[in-house]
Amino acid sequence: MKQTDYFLAPLAKDIGLRIECSNAAREYVSPWQRISVETTRGFGRLYHLDGHAMAAEADEFIIHESLAHIVALAHPAPVSALILGGGDGASARELLKHPSLTRIVVAELDPDVVRVVSAEIPALPSGAFDNPRVALHIGDAAETLRTLHARGERFDLILFDLTEPDDPACAHLHGDVFLRLCAASLTPNGLIHTQLGSPFYQPDKVRALQLRLRSLFPAVGSSLINVPLYGGPWLLAHASLADLPMPDEACLAVRLAVRGIEALRYYNPALHLASSVLPNYVRDLLA
Repeated sequence: MKQTDYFLAPLAKDIGLRIECSNAAREYVSPWQRISVETTRGFGRLYHLDGHAMAAEADEFIIHESLAHIVALAHPAPVSALILGGGDGASARELLKHPSLTRIVVAELDPDVVRVVSAEIPALPSGAFDNPRVALHIGDAAETLRTLHARGERFDLILFDLTEPDDPACAHLHGDVFLRLCAASLTPNGLIHTQLGSPFYQPDKVRALQLRLRSLFPAVGSSLINVPLYGGPWLLAHASLADLPMPDEACLAVRLAVRGIEALRYYNPALHLASSVLPNYVRDLLA
């Protein structure tokens, strides 16, 4: 097989996921990064930024349903949400399923991500950016949040839908200064939800970010999901200023029904609770 017949998605320095492609990649170069869209045999269309796979048609519902609904359903009635990154629109698409959310701000650095993904893989945003409840702010997410915080805006949910924590474009969005700004921008019962990464392929980064969250937030919990494009096990962390009780399965089911949320492909109340049960190697990593 020729090299041009596949895309190699890096999982670690010496490990990658080889994905067969059926067409040549469509390449776009923005002032910030190289955006590539692949048509693959196993994952359908996917896009990557500077060679790092972001989302694919076949399995994106796993990460985006988890990122949105775990915290949105843990909150009794979220009204406002901020998505850091999220230029592909999929996290906003999922949050729009919660009718109590009247304002969803998407803070995306690169307008070309919004443009390219909306045109090339329209199922990801599914028209989210045309919804009046969604406000798209282009620019550095830290500057966007500082401006919104100065105006007095506070959020029930803050979702980190970003590239790797050590990516130069967003490394500052995982540091102490910005996380303190996130904490100051939460409502009293607000939650943040971030991606820690792969506990198998990225243990050092996962542990470092989890310890940073614990040093800044009184209540921190983790969820383990499985994302094929990201190499399998993938950790999320939710954090809050208040140690709120986790809803039980019956409560989560009621909230889903009351909010009229149906036909999810990954999330369900039992899985919500089960995802917080971690295997021993992950518990040891986060200890």
